[in-house]
Amino acid sequence: MRMVLAARVLTALAITVVTALAAPVRAANPYAPAFTVNSSVVTEYDIDQRMKLLDALGANGDLRKTAIQQLTEDRVKLQAAKAIGITLPEGAIQSGIEEFATNRGLTADDVTEVLQVRGIDQQTMNDFVQSGLMWREVLGSRFRARAMPTDADLDQAMALQAKRPREMLYMAEIALPFAERSEAETVTLANQIYAQVSRGASFADLAQQYSRSGTAEQGGALPPVSASQLPSDFRSQVLLLRPGQTTRPMPISGGLALIKLLSIKQEPPDAKAVDTPEARDQLRKQLFSERIANFGQGYLQELLGDALIVQK
Repeated sequence: MRMVLAARVLTALAITVVTALAAPVRAANPYAPAFTVNSSVVTEYDIDQRMKLLDALGANGDLRKTAIQQLTEDRVKLQAAKAIGITLPEGAIQSGIEEFATNRGLTADDVTEVLQVRGIDQQTMNDFVQSGLMWREVLGSRFRARAMPTDADLDQAMALQAKRPREMLYMAEIALPFAERSEAETVTLANQIYAQVSRGASFADLAQQYSRSGTAEQGGALPPVSASQLPSDFRSQVLLLRPGQTTRPMPISGGLALIKLLSIKQEPPDAKAVDTPEARDQLRKQLFSERIANFGQGYLQELLGDALIVQK
C-alpha cells in the first residue's frame, strides 16, 4: 500500500514538474497552439492580437476571455461558411473594413492608423472582418426569407414606434487628436486618463484639461442623442456601459476618445416621425437586422454545442 501511495506521489510530482517546465516554453513561443476548434488551431499569438484589437476598440472587461470567445466563434462561423461553399469576392474584405470604419464614424485610413499605433497586424483585422462577412452570408442563406418583415409587420411596428418613448443617451467625451502629439504619445495619454478615471478621478475635470473638443469647457458633456441615431458599432459599445462608466480609449476620426455614459432617459415619442417610404425602408432594415441576428445567435449556439474544442 505504501509503495502504491509513493508511486502516486512521484507521478503527481513528475506531472507538476513537467507542467512547470513547459509553461515558460509555451509563453516564450507566441505561435504555440492554445486550443483547437474542430481541429482548427488558435495560437497564443491569435489571442494576443485579438486582445490588442479589442483594447483598441474600447472594449471593457476580461479581454483575454472575450478574445478566446470571439476566436472560438470565428472558427465555427468560417467552418459553417465553408460547409455550404461560401466564398468572398475579390475586394470584399477591404469593403468590409470600410463598412466597419463607417459604422464607427471613422475612415479606413483611421483604422489603418490605429492598427499601426497599437501594433496590430493587418491580417488580424482582415480575419476579424472576414469572419463577420462570411457569417453574414451564412445567415442570409439560411434565414433571409424568415427574417424579412412583411407589410403587416411594418404597419404594426410603425404604430408601436409612434407611441414608444425614445431612449435618449446623455454622454460626455474626452477627445484626443493625434495631430497634437505623436500617435504613440496619444495612446499613452489616453490610457493614463482611463486609469485615472477608473480610480475615481473626475471625468469632467480631465475633459477640461485634456479634451480638444468644443465640449471641453462643459466637462465634455454632449447634447443628448437617441440611441437609434448612433453608428451601430459605437451604439453597441456604449450600451454595454452602466451610467457612470467610461469606455476604454476608442478610435475616432484623427484620434482617440473616451466616452462616459452619464445617464439614459426615456423621453416622449418623436412627434415628427411619420409613416413615409423612407421611414418604412429604414424600419424594414432595422427589423430584418434584429431578426436575423436572433436567428444567428441561436444557430451559433448550436454550432458551438456541436464543436470539438480541445485545450492544448
